Amino acid sequence: MGSRLGSIAARLLLASALLLPLFLGLTGFFLDRAFENSLEVAERARLRGHLNLLMSVAEPETKNDRITGLRVTSVTLSEADFEHPNSGLYGYIFNGDAKAVWHSNSAALNTPPNYKSLAKSDTPGRMLFSEKTLDNKPHFIARYTVNWEDTNGNPTPFHFVVIHSADEYNAELSAYRNELWRWLGAAGIFLLIAQTLILRWGLRPLGKLAVALKAMQSGDTSGIEGEHPKELQRIVNNLNQVLDREQALRQRYRNSLADLAHSLKTPLAVLQSKINQSANPDNELSEQVARMSQVVTYQLQRAVSSQQKGTFRRTRIEPIAQRLFATLQKVYADKHMQQELELAPNSLVAGDEQDVMELVGNLLENAFKYGKQQVRMTSAVEDNRLRIDIEDDGPGVPEDQRERILERGQRLDTSIPGQGIGLSVAAEIVRSYEGDIRILTSDLGGARFSIFLPMTPDAD
Repeated sequence: MGSRLGSIAARLLLASALLLPLFLGLTGFFLDRAFENSLEVAERARLRGHLNLLMSVAEPETKNDRITGLRVTSVTLSEADFEHPNSGLYGYIFNGDAKAVWHSNSAALNTPPNYKSLAKSDTPGRMLFSEKTLDNKPHFIARYTVNWEDTNGNPTPFHFVVIHSADEYNAELSAYRNELWRWLGAAGIFLLIAQTLILRWGLRPLGKLAVALKAMQSGDTSGIEGEHPKELQRIVNNLNQVLDREQALRQRYRNSLADLAHSLKTPLAVLQSKINQSANPDNELSEQVARMSQVVTYQLQRAVSSQQKGTFRRTRIEPIAQRLFATLQKVYADKHMQQELELAPNSLVAGDEQDVMELVGNLLENAFKYGKQQVRMTSAVEDNRLRIDIEDDGPGVPEDQRERILERGQRLDTSIPGQGIGLSVAAEIVRSYEGDIRILTSDLGGARFSIFLPMTPDAD
């Protein structure tokens, strides 16, 4: 999970998956509230119209110039639901004593409601709207109180009440909510799919850049190639400038080291020759000169083998091994060594050619130097690493000395000329590439040096 969240696309998709439902939920909530309010406004307007209809057709009944009741003059009201029994729309007129003096034909089969249960207070001249449960069903109630004056100006209150069932209102609201959440859900899925496609399209240049970086890192190219969006092109240009500058500095450094090696080795060789030709050679001076030569050689080899991780090129082993075998066969021609070279077809490593030549050359020279009659070099691929085995039929390396001889200046056989830095340089080159070197016993009877080097650079 942690590695997946390390992806920019995964983070953006996760953020969208978390925020999109919240956004759509809030949108649905506000749309639902707006629609519900609009339905309520429409219901209020509808009931106000019904009240106005009842008041327009109502006339007072008088006795001795006093109003005793109200009658509805129209035989049939223009609103059809007032005429059909149990239609869900009911009209009532109550007198000041809260007694029903008139009801619509739709309420003929119903018991008139208790007016006092419908209203706790009245405001003459103002419509009051409320919701109430009647007969275990929700209803909307609109009421309007009128003070009807007789010829003497005496007011008589009458309460006009319209009751409408909320079934139609709830059905319409429920249908709207079902459609709303269905469409919002579909919109959410569509937006997530669209977001995924947009992210893939938008982040595609990063994938292209990663491929270019991998090609550069594995050694297929010397820099980051290809056209990139302007937001990335500046980064690519800066990286290429850094790489070019680093390669130029490294080459300059190597050239300087080569000049330094040439400048130092020649005077040291002359000094050593003069000491050896002296009638009374100074052993201490000879030892110090040899030590100076050893330190110079070691430090130069160490500097040359240093690499900046991420700029390795892939190097094939076979041509290097063939050249080294041919050279060493001439150097040790008097030993008549039997050489065996069996390399896997894909024997290549993610390393600099000079480093690989220095590494394999030191180990092969060691095998030719200490071997009796046979030297063998083989390779195989194991877990994306190239294993190189260099073996000989010499005396081998005791198990308790195998770590020590990889240290600088350590030698087992001092009778053979040498400075004791070849194996230490080889070990340091292997470590610089995060590889591994092991000393084992060969079936030839001597030592077997097994080297494990990466075939492709690590992608940190």
